[in-house]
Amino acid sequence: MHRILARHDLTLVASSDAAMAALEDRHGMVILSVHFDDSQMFTLLGDIRAHSSYRKVPILCVLGTRGRAITDIAVEGLDHAVKAMRANGFLDLTHFPDDDESNARICRIVEYLILIDGDLQHIARATGETLIPADRRRATH
Repeated sequence: MHRILARHDLTLVASSDAAMAALEDRHGMVILSVHFDDSQMFTLLGDIRAHSSYRKVPILCVLGTRGRAITDIAVEGLDHAVKAMRANGFLDLTHFPDDDESNARICRIVEYLILIDGDLQHIARATGETLIPADRRRATH
């Protein structure tokens, strides 16, 4: 993700404590990985949303390991869980090959999320894209 977003001013952290300390500086967006700090993403997401300056800052949660197999149910569960905790979206990077076209698409998604203050579903409607491919989405009844 760092390479994909290299043209942006990034603050990278490796622990929940470092992330909370970094929140003292103002950031326009937060990107959290499911695998962050021994899978503490949900705790950190709650802590960030509780921070008065970050209640409305866009937060994108990502499944950040390309090529790693995860079940459709697990992906859908993660998507619902992060949105229930008021993240603005969930991006499963396993659907994006590590190539220039896919990396540019990820970068556009992040930039649009910042531009429209976190309404990720607005992006999907406006571009006609879906963030979870149809073959990975379960039908709702």
